[in-house]
Amino acid sequence: ISSCRDLSQKIRKSPDKNENVDLIVDYFSYLRIVNTVDRFLAMARQVSDKLAGVVETRPGTKIARPEDLVRLYDIILQNYADLRDISSLDKDGDIYKMIDLDTLYYRAKRCFYIAECHLGQSNWLNAIVLYDKCAEHVTLTETEAKGIKIKRKTAAVLEDLQDLSKQIYSQRCSAHASAFLQTQLKEEEMRDMSASKKNEALADCLEEFKMLNSEAELPTIATLPPAFQTIPCKPTFFDISLNHIEFLIWNRG
Repeated sequence: ISSCRDLSQKIRKSPDKNENVDLIVDYFSYLRIVNTVDRFLAMARQVSDKLAGVVETRPGTKIARPEDLVRLYDIILQNYADLRDISSLDKDGDIYKMIDLDTLYYRAKRCFYIAECHLGQSNWLNAIVLYDKCAEHVTLTETEAKGIKIKRKTAAVLEDLQDLSKQIYSQRCSAHASAFLQTQLKEEEMRDMSASKKNEALADCLEEFKMLNSEAELPTIATLPPAFQTIPCKPTFFDISLNHIEFLIWNRG
């Protein structure tokens, strides 16, 4: 990768400027970007295998997270955007179509792992919306793949898209179930809170606003007779004996 970058810089600085020089620069730029994408794809596969449990995480190493894959696919998509800027590729329609196809495919993968991040943080509704968006990306990618004549290049992408669609369906069902369970737990919690605070003393809920539906829900102003409380005081005979105490009078002189 570094060699391709160095060669491109040397050719740009050369005094000979013609069409062949520009073509060579584009060629080395293409090689550099393709090798960079392959490098980050290898890293993404390694992280994905750790998340799936295919590869065990060694003690002392960093634990794989979906956020790592989101970052890697961001870099891959940026490299594909740079690949589209190479002017010489406009003359080859098949390569340009494959760049568009790979961009859509990795965009779907990135959206899937963003949804996985929200799922891990218990943001069920956000995860469901992102899974739906990821399914739309998969549909667009499949449509784009059918329009490419080179079937041997699109076969692997279509196979991966089928596996991704199954994962989306599975994880979306899990998110729906978790969201429904969370809603039920919240309703039960609110029901228990309303039942426990029914007929609560007015002095204990002065700073709370309540929507009362009936007179039965009015708070209790006071409880009669009040509950007994222990009050510390001196024994009675100490007060009585104090009245009979005569203090000594000291006469001076």
